[in-house]
Amino acid sequence: MNTTIQHRNTLFSDIPPKTWDELLEAGSVISMKKNSTLFYEGDPSEHIYYIKEGKIRITKMAEDGKVFYLQTKKDNDFIGETNLFNGLPHRFDAVVIQDSEIIRFDRLEIETIIAQDTDLAVRFFKMLSNENHTLLAHLRDLIFCGKQGAVLSILIRLSNEYGKEVSSGVLINRKITNQELANFVGATRESINRILKRLIKQNIISVNTKYITIHDMAFLKEHLRCAHCPFDECTI
Repeated sequence: MNTTIQHRNTLFSDIPPKTWDELLEAGSVISMKKNSTLFYEGDPSEHIYYIKEGKIRITKMAEDGKVFYLQTKKDNDFIGETNLFNGLPHRFDAVVIQDSEIIRFDRLEIETIIAQDTDLAVRFFKMLSNENHTLLAHLRDLIFCGKQGAVLSILIRLSNEYGKEVSSGVLINRKITNQELANFVGATRESINRILKRLIKQNIISVNTKYITIHDMAFLKEHLRCAHCPFDECTI
């Protein structure tokens, strides 16, 4: 496969061109439309994927039908990499939220390439470690900081990704519905309504036509103890 990729993933940014080309040659390009599904929870993990361009949301559905947003994968991210060398079925759904161009790799073939290249293996294991810490940080905010802490965590992540400095604080320059926030933290829309009203009353945030402005970022970071977080900047 002949393709050129400008990858932003720092773990792969200085990979030798020959190694990168060999990796790409093992894959095939597929296109996915918005609202389609790359794979479902329980599907066999026959492939791993590299997003050349687009966005894919990793979700988990509870027994009661409630959808929990775990992560959003973007340009130059891998999907399904947690199944390398174990072959376990996928543990989540991968839903395309923006038209995407993806490179699909056969898992067994990638495992063979990695096993033969120590440098590439180290990069993949570092990536897996980072993914693990990212998910643990997300779950920590939810479990140990309660529903409000989980909402504050999502607001910080959204501000890191979509934030715009304004005179009154940081505007999250993207419309966000209460249902979307509920899906991010595994809560009901009604509980999100109550949390947002409380934050608005305390003048910590304001909401205008689904755009949220954070007026007191220090409150959010202190509540979540961000000073102890190992990540410079967490995102959705």
